[in-house]
Amino acid sequence: MKRCIKIVWLLLMPLFGMAQQQSTDSLKKVLKIAQADSARYSALSGIGEYYVEINGDSALYYLNRALAIAKKNDRAINEGATLARIGYVLIFKGKYPESLECFQQALKLAEVPANDKTIWNPNMSWIPFSTPQKTRLTILAGTHLLYSILADVTGESDEQIVHIKLSRAFAREAGDDSFEAVANMNLGIAYQETNRSLDSALLLLQNAARTFERTGYKKYLGGDYGKIGAIYLDKGNADLAVQYFHKGLNLSIQQKNFALADFNYAALARYYLAKKQKDSSLYYARKRLDIVHVMNSSNQDQAYEGLYRSYQLEGKTDSAYKYQGLALAARDKKYESTVKSLADFQKLSFKVQLRAQALEKERATAQSRLRTYLLLGAMGVFMLLAAIFYRNNRQKQKANEVLESTLDNLKATQTQLIQSEKMASLGELTAGIAHEIQNPLNFVNNFSDVNREMLEELKTESEKPKAERDEQLEKELINDLIENEGKIKHHGKRADNIVKGMLEHSRVGTGERAPTDINALADEFLKLSYHGLRAKDKEFNAELITNFDTELPKANVVPQDLGRTLLNLFNNAFYAVNQKQKADGADYKPMVEVSTSAKNRQIEIRVRDNGNGIPDTIKDKIMQPFFTTKPTGEGTGLGLSLSHDIVVKGHGGKIEVNTKEGEGAEFIIQLPIS
Repeated sequence: MKRCIKIVWLLLMPLFGMAQQQSTDSLKKVLKIAQADSARYSALSGIGEYYVEINGDSALYYLNRALAIAKKNDRAINEGATLARIGYVLIFKGKYPESLECFQQALKLAEVPANDKTIWNPNMSWIPFSTPQKTRLTILAGTHLLYSILADVTGESDEQIVHIKLSRAFAREAGDDSFEAVANMNLGIAYQETNRSLDSALLLLQNAARTFERTGYKKYLGGDYGKIGAIYLDKGNADLAVQYFHKGLNLSIQQKNFALADFNYAALARYYLAKKQKDSSLYYARKRLDIVHVMNSSNQDQAYEGLYRSYQLEGKTDSAYKYQGLALAARDKKYESTVKSLADFQKLSFKVQLRAQALEKERATAQSRLRTYLLLGAMGVFMLLAAIFYRNNRQKQKANEVLESTLDNLKATQTQLIQSEKMASLGELTAGIAHEIQNPLNFVNNFSDVNREMLEELKTESEKPKAERDEQLEKELINDLIENEGKIKHHGKRADNIVKGMLEHSRVGTGERAPTDINALADEFLKLSYHGLRAKDKEFNAELITNFDTELPKANVVPQDLGRTLLNLFNNAFYAVNQKQKADGADYKPMVEVSTSAKNRQIEIRVRDNGNGIPDTIKDKIMQPFFTTKPTGEGTGLGLSLSHDIVVKGHGGKIEVNTKEGEGAEFIIQLPIS
């Protein structure tokens, strides 16, 4: 339901328009005097097209009359074009199953090249009549684009994008720059709505705007400007966003496109409400309600909600309660209608309407038999009830079998995800170990090269006649060789200790507890995490701050488990500051701080960063399995869940988080000393 509300402005927005709208009065005059079916069809299509944005019932009346004429004359392409427009009107009337049938029939008719031969001029603003072939391709493009709106409102975002891309391909094949711009605009909107890529969405919308401005077709440019403003607002550029909202609003009113004016009024009202500017917020909320009433739009609940919040900001509680009540009533009515329509759509989209009809016939037959059984006597009633109980029992058994299978699949998936999380941790450890041992290995290699050169020099000196040999130089070379060998041995032992320590913490342990130096463990995994990220992103840098309690007692823990927990917290902290650095640029200085202390017979470990923090709306969910805010493919959502289990269930401790959105987060681990 949330998704349907979010995109409702799209449903009120006709996405095509390539020719100037004819006067509806002149078309009605033509309709009165027209004798030929082709002329009557053209006039009816034009009038229906005019009413699409103003009155859905009137639009359907004229478009259905045009459809009947096209069918009567076997004009398949015209029939498909009209069906597509009817399907579009049915979307914002909430009749999704009927809309789906229209689009499927329209595509079936428009995909046949042989139908080009008998095409009439459709006289619809989104179909510029040129050659029959190009007109058919444009109708295909338009139908796919309208189909994408139905996919969006019914929650099929992937299918929506597929249809938009097909629309763009057909428009390009037809050589229609303006129509291709419309497809690009809607693809940009889809990218923004599905959080795929704000940069890609902005580029598509800007390209579409340039094409609209170049061709002079500005009917939907106001909506394009509004969506560009919404993206700038998401990217944190509020001043530029407001400029685009005003540009979009002025242009939408100028073009008399009330649906797009509604969108820009709503955007401005929400912006000024967030800024707590009472007068501006109330002004745009009232203007939005006026235009929603004129359109008889399904957005009434949202318009009432905006006025409720604006009056609440002004402290006018009576008016606020009034509009809150109106919003709730409108939302309930809309919810009931949408749920019913979506349910009907799902039935149709999975092609079970025939089964529903069969079940209805079966139900009617069962009722008839029941009456007969009642007349014949109680025995018939008992037999029927027995049959019903048997059927229910069978259905219950089948349902249990499906449930068991689903649970098995879920367990298998959970096992795979946990393994993925472990492999990710192993990758971080490997990158860190490689960086840690690189320095001592560099020392060993460098001193070995120096020793080889010194030995060659010593050999050359020893081969000289005794009178020419420099004994002082030989002694210096021998002393330097001895000193260098000591350094080689020192750094070799250092690399050996690093590898042994890493293996001790990263190998699969027995799960047994051992007295552990928490300071050393935290310092070790902090470096591993940092170097692991640096290995993947050479440009990343952050300030590492450690405040370790030098008198911290050892804790009786499972070192490899606690190390995995610390590694996960460090990885999350570095990820947070890295994301903020990419957004804020050079002015931001990333910092990760680790501190330890002992109090009340407990050891406390704090991991703090100055990243973007955690929003209050998801703070209670971050420890839940499979919950993640990272993009798809970058996180399983199991890291904090496993860390919570290790600290709480495995060690009898606690893990908490302090955070403020925009300023950073701090995770606190408390472990019993013994």
